[in-house]
Amino acid sequence: MSSGSPGPPAVRGGMLRRVLSIAANTFRETVRNKILYVILAFALFVIGLTWFLADLSMGELTRIIADVGLTSIHLFGVTIAVFLGITLVSQEVDRKTIYLILSKPVPRWEFVAGKAAGLSSTLLLTTALMAATLFVVHFLYGGKAEPGILIASAGIYLELVLLVCIATLFSTFTTSTLSAMFTLALFLIGHLSTHLVRFGGQSKSAAVRAVSSGLFYLLPNLEVFNLKNGVVHGEARSLEALAGMVGYFACYGGAVLLLACLLFERKDFK
Repeated sequence: MSSGSPGPPAVRGGMLRRVLSIAANTFRETVRNKILYVILAFALFVIGLTWFLADLSMGELTRIIADVGLTSIHLFGVTIAVFLGITLVSQEVDRKTIYLILSKPVPRWEFVAGKAAGLSSTLLLTTALMAATLFVVHFLYGGKAEPGILIASAGIYLELVLLVCIATLFSTFTTSTLSAMFTLALFLIGHLSTHLVRFGGQSKSAAVRAVSSGLFYLLPNLEVFNLKNGVVHGEARSLEALAGMVGYFACYGGAVLLLACLLFERKDFK
């Protein structure tokens, strides 16, 4: 190989720069979205409101703050992830900017990966802001820090990024409306999958048991990322709780994003 020809490190460096450039551009676009600020402002308002809700409730007040606050982070985070995730690809197609992007030496999979990474960065910012607000409210009310809030919020963030991967997958081959419906359906199923496989396992039919077991491994198990109950009961305070979630996210999220890249590679824009 001649000294002027780019070796593998240079190739990898160029690939990384292109992905990061797309991610940075996506981040800038999403943080300028007015809907994002409306959702985020309402989320912070609800989290702050937990202080007053605790005073009006029966039971251990700090647990109520943690429970309602983490639920708010989860639901508002899902709203942001789904309704921004479904437009990652379709928006570029609708605005015809996809032709300009793909006319450059940018492989299609880099475009998909960069888009997902950009929205994941936006979600990291919004989730961190909501988690920090809840952490402060909980600390000021209870008088002691609860690290489990931050750990559970990290689990929520991993789930949100997985939903981004799923939304990106659907947005590569269908409309924004159907992408939202499919992603929300998988979100609901993902939190019920353990119950479905348990009910299926009680069936007398071997075929039903096999199908329910197969669907359990095929569909996302989003309860893996749920540490809310552990925080409420003072059990989820160790970073070790994140290890299994990170492994599951890497395997399942990576597979979904890979499939999205393969489908987008075959997509005809003519």
